[in-house]
Amino acid sequence: MTADHLAWAFLPTVSLGAALLHLAGRIAMPVFCFLLAEGAAHTRHAGRYAFRLAGCALLSAIPYSLLVSGTPLGAPFSAAYTLLLSLAALRCIRSSLDPLVRVMLLIPLLFFSQFGDWGIYAVGWCVLFSLVQERQLCGVLFLLLTLCNTARFALPLIGTADPFTLFCEAGIQLGSLLALPLIFRCNGRRRRPGRGVQFLEYLYYPLHLALIDLFLF
Repeated sequence: MTADHLAWAFLPTVSLGAALLHLAGRIAMPVFCFLLAEGAAHTRHAGRYAFRLAGCALLSAIPYSLLVSGTPLGAPFSAAYTLLLSLAALRCIRSSLDPLVRVMLLIPLLFFSQFGDWGIYAVGWCVLFSLVQERQLCGVLFLLLTLCNTARFALPLIGTADPFTLFCEAGIQLGSLLALPLIFRCNGRRRRPGRGVQFLEYLYYPLHLALIDLFLF
């Protein structure tokens, strides 16, 4: 994640160094989605979980916007915002509400996810990791979602960009596939960090964005 943001901030997009950092950085979001799915399934305090994510999203809003748009209140919103909507989607899917009501609630969540980093693909990964336990099927569906995410960047460039530019601007999305072996190595053990460690984990995301912004501006 940090490597990804450093590359966007300080390296030309079409360069080998940036491409390598982006490939490594693409690992982070699928891992976050997996951890969110696990957390949503096992937490006894869904409200506190959502509150922590909301706080992280609020703290990240301005630093992330400055990094990607150069303005304090631009779009897209940060990954924390998308994960917050993903958590809401998982709670909705697992609720006992009438199926039609759940669909009606999911539609706006999916719509508003498009204003966040990774958008509907992050929500899709979270739902996938939450509902599909069979690893082979999960891997195939994860691959399909990753290819769709890559295609949305690649299709506008086909016919106008050279192969290296196409790879640097779209092919880097395939780096998400590198997360799958890490996710499948998870042994199901639940880690219980102390409150201080947990606070620092949530603080790291907005803090590292703010530090990058300080060097940029």
